[in-house]
This record gives sequence, structure tokens and C-alpha cells, in this order.
Amino acid sequence: MTKHFSVVSLFSILVISGCATTSSNIEYPNLPVVDNELGKSKWAQLERFPAIYPQQAVINSLEGCATVEYVITPENNIRDIVVVKSTNKHFSTAAKDVVTNWKWGELPKNVTSEPVKTQTRFDFCFDKANQSCSTIEPEYSCPGEDIIYSRGMMVQ
Repeated sequence: MTKHFSVVSLFSILVISGCATTSSNIEYPNLPVVDNELGKSKWAQLERFPAIYPQQAVINSLEGCATVEYVITPENNIRDIVVVKSTNKHFSTAAKDVVTNWKWGELPKNVTSEPVKTQTRFDFCFDKANQSCSTIEPEYSCPGEDIIYSRGMMVQ
């Protein structure tokens, strides 16, 4: 009986401490999302570029999207980056990677006086027969007004 109790207690401690560790990674849990924050003129100097189309998605002819949510601090650091929705794990990874690689450090400090949470949606699509990805109605859907297109090419 004592051994069973010890194992259950140890398991409970591990579960509780695991949960505590996970929640402590989020620095700004109650910050509301500001839609299309990066569309404001104060961010015009930020060099943003599309995510690299994941090689595995190109090989499998996959199109899709990923929306990431993140906090921008007054020091231009990116915190609390979370995938809100994604149609594929490869798109999730590419979206998270590119947001952290935008040229945040080249912006003047205090573009924002307090941390701000926003979202960016990445659409991964193939240009088709004289149509750009931005003009094609996608078969997939991720939330977000701030959209960046990562275009792929089908090789035949």
C-alpha cells in the first residue's frame, strides 16, 4: 500500500510541476490580441518576408496555412509565440521561424510603449495559370487579417 501511494504521489508531483513549467513559459497570458497591429504605420520600417515553403509540403503538393500569435515588447523582442491554427505541422514550424527572424532588432526601440499581442497568418500556396495566390480562394482557412503569402511552384 505504501509503494502504491508513493508512486501515485510521485506521479502527481510530476504532473503538477509539468503544468507549472508549461504555464510559466507564457509571459503575457492576459494580453488581448490587437488585430492587424503590423498594418499600422509605426511598423512600416519592419523588414518582413514570407516563410520558406517547407520542402516536405512542396514534395507532397500541399497548400495550407498557419496563424501565429506573438507578443512584441518595447525592446522589440518576440515573446509568447503560439500557433493559433495550422493545416500542417510543417507550416506551423515555418511560420514560427520566420516571425522570429524578421528584422526586429533594426527597428528603433519603443515603437510600442508597452507589450502588444498580435497575429500573422501565413498562406502557403502555389501560383496557378496566371493567377497569384492572393487572388485565389483557398480551400483552407486560418484566422487573421495580417496575411503573408509564401508562394510555391509546381515542378512538372
